[in-house]
Amino acid sequence: MVRPYSSELRTERARENRALVLATATAMFCEDGWVATTMSGVATRAGLTRPTVYRQFDNKLDLLDACIVAALRRDEGVPVRDGADYQTMGEGSRPRRIRAAASWLRDAHLRSAAIQHVLDEAAVTDDDAATLRDEREQTRWNEVRFALSLILGRPADDETVDSMWMLSSRTLWLRLVRERGWSPDRWEEWFVVHTTATLDRLDGA
Repeated sequence: MVRPYSSELRTERARENRALVLATATAMFCEDGWVATTMSGVATRAGLTRPTVYRQFDNKLDLLDACIVAALRRDEGVPVRDGADYQTMGEGSRPRRIRAAASWLRDAHLRSAAIQHVLDEAAVTDDDAATLRDEREQTRWNEVRFALSLILGRPADDETVDSMWMLSSRTLWLRLVRERGWSPDRWEEWFVVHTTATLDRLDGA
């Protein structure tokens, strides 16, 4: 009979190995890109065996997807929509709600834009990655729609969701912050200005 403490120890070790693999893979994907990062390379840098990594993740795309999920969710025990900072998008005046959305999105981009960009890179040459990218973008569109319903206090039309889906994209964040050298503070102010203008036009329609 397997002793309970032995089973608990294995479970904890597996959890620690998973966290180590995710941290290592995230760093390698962001530093070296999709093509150069390999499962074997991740195992070597993490100080683990290849079978240990493959027990956690079926393939490189599965590993990348897990890295993205880990970056997006700061607390695995709390769904994104239930987070206190997310909920503030539905509290107070509209300017306050827009500020809350900008702050939340800024933090999300700081955590996840770079690793999500690796999926964009992979999608150029890998059909499965392209499918995953498209699925994730549809999910992001749905999340933008939900966030707008909090900010507006009512459902938004598709054109407004489309506009905010583009405005909030990691592509624009990376263009402005990584390529143009904007600070996150400057991006946040820019996002507030353009979101306010977009939603004010909606009121005037």
